[in-house]
Amino acid sequence: MGAEAMMMEALEKVEKEIKKPLLRSDKKNMGLLLAEFEKINKKLGIRKEDLPKIEEELELEIAKSELTELKKECVEAMEVQLKREEFKDEEMPDVKKLDIRNFL
Repeated sequence: MGAEAMMMEALEKVEKEIKKPLLRSDKKNMGLLLAEFEKINKKLGIRKEDLPKIEEELELEIAKSELTELKKECVEAMEVQLKREEFKDEEMPDVKKLDIRNFL
């Protein structure tokens, strides 16, 4: 959406207005920044009530991408192990026949 760039521009605008870095403890100037954020949200069509839902969806998307990357790395590691000479004569176990209780 480009929201991050717009929010950084808003921060720079507020800091330029107050002629110093913005601190979280500065309630008055934080109000200015939040007003700028509200303008950006309105421009993008994002309502304040939708923000938790959007955040949750983003976290889910990030988690899915991390899982996909982890799966890719695991598959790569297993393929490397299969190519090693010491494992060539071993038979691959059938995953569906394995029972976790045998390993406990």
